[in-house]
Amino acid sequence: MLHKIKDEISENRKYIYLTYIISILTMLPQLIASFSMSKPGHFIFLSVVLVMLLFIPKFNKLLFSLFIIYINLTNIVIGHIFIHWGYTNANIGPMIETSALSPRYEILEYLTTYVDYRDLLLIVYSCLMLVFLYKFLFHFKHSFKVVKLLSFIATALIILGVGYWNNLLASREPFNIPNKCMRINNHIKIYNARMQYLNSLQEVAATDKTSIYDKIVVIQGESVNKHHMSIYNYDQKTTPFLSSLKSKDTLYIFDAISPANLTRYSLPALHTQANVHNFFELFLHSKSIISDFKTHNYKTYCISNQSKAGKDDSYIASMTQEADVHFYSNLDYASAKPDEVMLPYLNSIKNNRDKELYFIHLMGSHAQYTKRYTDKHILFQNPINIKEEYDNTIYYTDYILQNIFSCFIHKFQNQKILFIYVSDHGEVVSENKHGHGLFPTKDQYDVPFIIYSTIKNNRIDELYEKNKRGYFNLENLNYMVKYISGISEENRISYSGDVLGLEPKSIFNYDDLDFYKTK
Repeated sequence: MLHKIKDEISENRKYIYLTYIISILTMLPQLIASFSMSKPGHFIFLSVVLVMLLFIPKFNKLLFSLFIIYINLTNIVIGHIFIHWGYTNANIGPMIETSALSPRYEILEYLTTYVDYRDLLLIVYSCLMLVFLYKFLFHFKHSFKVVKLLSFIATALIILGVGYWNNLLASREPFNIPNKCMRINNHIKIYNARMQYLNSLQEVAATDKTSIYDKIVVIQGESVNKHHMSIYNYDQKTTPFLSSLKSKDTLYIFDAISPANLTRYSLPALHTQANVHNFFELFLHSKSIISDFKTHNYKTYCISNQSKAGKDDSYIASMTQEADVHFYSNLDYASAKPDEVMLPYLNSIKNNRDKELYFIHLMGSHAQYTKRYTDKHILFQNPINIKEEYDNTIYYTDYILQNIFSCFIHKFQNQKILFIYVSDHGEVVSENKHGHGLFPTKDQYDVPFIIYSTIKNNRIDELYEKNKRGYFNLENLNYMVKYISGISEENRISYSGDVLGLEPKSIFNYDDLDFYKTK
């Protein structure tokens, strides 16, 4: 028996050496990432996978080839995360899911921003492995018999030893990626389920006269880090208009955090009953503030400079569909114009005495920053770095806010108007990295929350006093808006530090997070 094994190994020495080279070099990138980020459990798991790969080609070349191809493809993804963000979490499935669900323009902008020569080298490395694999498949044969059987037994024992295939292997990187990708269709199902719920409601218009305001304007910002706003004591004068309102008693500047660092989860948490600890169930079975105000005889408008929501952002789509009137100024993200493209539509709204709610969704400070402002309204004429480009977006948004305020105040004179400005999430702004939605940092949750009322409102004063106890978690923003508007007596304030990361089951505590540090 031993003599036969020895003879078979001797006869197939080149075959064995090549499979060892291919297996080790294929697993090397993930082993390095796991070891360098101090993930001993995952490193051991990957080492076991490597041992398993050494046995497989001795009994099945096709199975071995499929493994090698798959792992090399995942090397590109996992290697990218490790290179640019740090492989701090041995579960990149949510990152894959986030990327797959992002609109096409976001994916293109991400690729142009974060893919560099290191990614190209990794792709070349993986292609080299595939060249070796090609030679192995078509130019090498084996004559294993006894070793073939023993290798099959060894592989089976390894699988049994690490757990059932669908439990352990399929739940760990890199083998859980297909499962995560298959879950993407669930988001479309959520949209359909929520629309079915909304259509099933038998709405009865409220007859009470408790609403305080004639016009309510909710301005939904995008990717705004409040630490880059002079109204929040930033050292650059990025918000001259908002700062000019500081002297007015009816302007309120709140300390607040967003409940999530992705628009897909933050907007539902901001504007429906969904919250950090019960996201899906409450989102599926609750209306947004758009429908809440409709039942109180408000005509509702959704005015957006982001493209019409589709399957990629189905959560938002189900909310915008609740409005009576929809206006999308951009049909294609790739050619999206700065936010002033919405102003003609706002100016075209006729003066009236109806009760109305306007939900205005800005493009704001979404990367790429240089596409979010015009040369006419700019703080730094020739920005020399990412920080100045980002500050220009904040300055430009301040100009947009000035125009929105002016439009409503002059058009609807002597009417009671409430303005609310809030951002979906914050942004990391650094020369090293900028953006949001990956590993949580405080920068991605620190957002502006600003209220301006044309009348004195004791309910806003009450909120302002309570804000002195600590920051608000805007997971309950919808309750606060309804309360200060007078259509509800239920004032739920959240002081919770719990926030969502890449997905609703990934919950972090804001107080335990750090600001992004340049490496």
